[in-house]
Amino acid sequence: MKTKSFIILLILLSSWVQAKDALLIPQSLLDQVESGNSEVAFFIAKSYLDGSDNYEIDNEQALVWLEKAATMGSAQAMITLADEYHRKEQQKEALAWYQKAAALGVGEAFGKIGNYHMEGAADLDKDCHAAYEWFEKAEVREVKLAFNNHAWYLTTSSDKNCRNPEKALAVYYKMKSLYDAESDEIPWSFWDTEAAVLAGISDYSGAVKLQKWLIEEVKSYNVDFTNYQLHLDQYLLRKPWIEK
Repeated sequence: MKTKSFIILLILLSSWVQAKDALLIPQSLLDQVESGNSEVAFFIAKSYLDGSDNYEIDNEQALVWLEKAATMGSAQAMITLADEYHRKEQQKEALAWYQKAAALGVGEAFGKIGNYHMEGAADLDKDCHAAYEWFEKAEVREVKLAFNNHAWYLTTSSDKNCRNPEKALAVYYKMKSLYDAESDEIPWSFWDTEAAVLAGISDYSGAVKLQKWLIEEVKSYNVDFTNYQLHLDQYLLRKPWIEK
């Protein structure tokens, strides 16, 4: 009797979820998904994820629809699903979807895989040189974050065999050239990388000047600047920042 009651409960719950979706998702969109339109499935997933288009935020439903869209072949869904798994610290699942997105040429995915190699995440061997190869694949696709991370690791890695601050300088300024000086705002973390690179090539005056400017900029927004201050303290001692 308990088993039968449980089955009935599952059926009722399933019907309730379907009814809930039917109220939120126009039938025209469901029909398009049914016909194989992965981008519409991704649109529904993002609506649940962001709480947009009259949808309430529902991370569980967002994952369901992201899985559906990604399985149907949406590259955007693959990278978004991977990011969600990464956020949930489900690294193996995240890596699997990053790899599938990379197979479709999604530049951001190459950079994320590079990070996983650098950190030895998802049971990958910790290998900076493999990571750098993945960063370079992302850089070909002008992924700015990959340039930044590549330059940071080349400068600050705890493994001296992974450090090459002169190359980091070239990588960083290649990334910086991608920004439009009049309209693009470079993230604070990127300026932090530039200061680290300058210190890495022993330009401590340049590093200190830039890091002091960065700290004042961050402080004006009442944002925590503890890490930036730690980096500055090293440069004032005429030492590069090396990760522990």
